[in-house]
Amino acid sequence: MDRSRLSCTTVTFGGKLPEKLRAIKIAGFGATEIWPRDYYEHNEGPDIAMDLLEANKLVPCAYQNLRNFEGMPDRLRTRKINIATQLFDQMRLLGCETLVLCSNIAPDSSGDKGRIIDDLRLLGDLAKSFGVRVAWEPICWGRWISDYRDAWDIVRRVDHSNIGMVLDSFHVFALELPVEPISDIDGDKIFLVEVADLPKVKLDFLELSRGFRFFPGEGFTPIRSFLDQVDMTSYNGFYSVEVFNSYYLTLDVQLVAERAMRSLEALLADR
Repeated sequence: MDRSRLSCTTVTFGGKLPEKLRAIKIAGFGATEIWPRDYYEHNEGPDIAMDLLEANKLVPCAYQNLRNFEGMPDRLRTRKINIATQLFDQMRLLGCETLVLCSNIAPDSSGDKGRIIDDLRLLGDLAKSFGVRVAWEPICWGRWISDYRDAWDIVRRVDHSNIGMVLDSFHVFALELPVEPISDIDGDKIFLVEVADLPKVKLDFLELSRGFRFFPGEGFTPIRSFLDQVDMTSYNGFYSVEVFNSYYLTLDVQLVAERAMRSLEALLADR
């Protein structure tokens, strides 16, 4: 596997952005996922984050993230568009192509598919005007869309060049979804693949996601079968380790980065 296509998100690590990006680069990753808190971490402003990416020769493969956009009440539409516009502006400065949009969890949102499709098309038009794209991610605690099969059905109906989807092994296996239908997805509409593993426990989805993810191959999920199905789509984008684990935040950043790379390379070695 070409290491330039391998990514690790900054939220996996404790410490500050300079140490995180240096560790990610030394471990051999070619890319990272950037968050607004990284962008504004230094009191000298976003220039620092941009300079650090360039100095470490890391590509920002995704900007994390926009939330609760599709299906929101009309009274909030202008606010949501303004937030999206700000994120697109930040991405353009970073040279980042892909914004992640999590499926809506807001209690005042609508599950009407027609409205969701219209809102995603609106967002796609806005993204196109900035020269970027949006990867919609069905998260396992999504209010209306949590199953990647439902997300793919909607993305297909949206039919917009700047709207695709995220496939995240964590959310697939947290819901114990079958992986075989992944092969039916158009690989060109998969904008990002994220990988993480799970322990064999019964916890609230949000608690599990935010505190107990494992590196891929270190848990109990059949993650190889997930990747086998992704291969069948002819996907040729980034593979990103997205692990939230409160214990890892206490460890040496370089050791964590190297462990992340070992886990990913072990899974992708023959791909």
